[in-house]
Amino acid sequence: MRAWLTPRMLGAHALMLVALAIAGSLGWWQLTAWQDRRAAEARDLTSADPVPLTDLFGPDDPFPGADVGQPVEVVGTWLPEGTVLVGGRRQDDVDGYWVVSLLSVGDPEAPAIPVVRGWQPDATVRPAPTGTADLVGYLQPADSGGEIDTDPADDVFPELRVADLAQRAERDLYSGYVITDVPRTLAATGADADAEVPSSAGLTPADLAARPEVGRFTALRNLLYALEWWVFGGFAAYIWWRFVRDERHPVTPADPVPSTV
Repeated sequence: MRAWLTPRMLGAHALMLVALAIAGSLGWWQLTAWQDRRAAEARDLTSADPVPLTDLFGPDDPFPGADVGQPVEVVGTWLPEGTVLVGGRRQDDVDGYWVVSLLSVGDPEAPAIPVVRGWQPDATVRPAPTGTADLVGYLQPADSGGEIDTDPADDVFPELRVADLAQRAERDLYSGYVITDVPRTLAATGADADAEVPSSAGLTPADLAARPEVGRFTALRNLLYALEWWVFGGFAAYIWWRFVRDERHPVTPADPVPSTV
């Protein structure tokens, strides 16, 4: 027992415990950050109360990933340019298109946000509404699947990418889009429940997943950092074990071999 309590051994024990405590706590911190970021991305905010879009982010800000699905209020003016269709949107087992127009946020010259007005089964481009709008919708991040647009000259896009829409508008765009929530828009404007939202007239309300999917690589760096810290802790424990072993059982040099010369 005394061999374990020498000053050199006590110093080694203390150093090992400190290293394990640091590595363990930092690894746990990174693991918690990984779990929190994934939980934030998967939050179902669709039933939350609407908040003004400008309270969440501005046109020059990155998309707030923690607010995917958050109902937002948008007040602005419809832009005559920039209306497109987004293909590959299936509803009720029918292939169709989203109808997307640009809405300036605030005054008519302000940056705009793409708004999904609704869904339709055919590829008829419906002109953008005119005048002002006061609507409620679900905030969504721009698509990033990398699908190629085989005909860039038409008004049908394979994905809803802000970079593509920016080529149709002579102004800044928000780094996300809004899917119109017809019932909440009617409630916000005080309209009758059987009325129509003018911008969505003749369209089927676009579907929205109740819960956003968590990306496979979301916060992956935090998880890797956690594993790295724990590997460091394991390495520190191994060094301590080697030191203790060598201290308790020192290696003595072998007797010299007699010379035959």
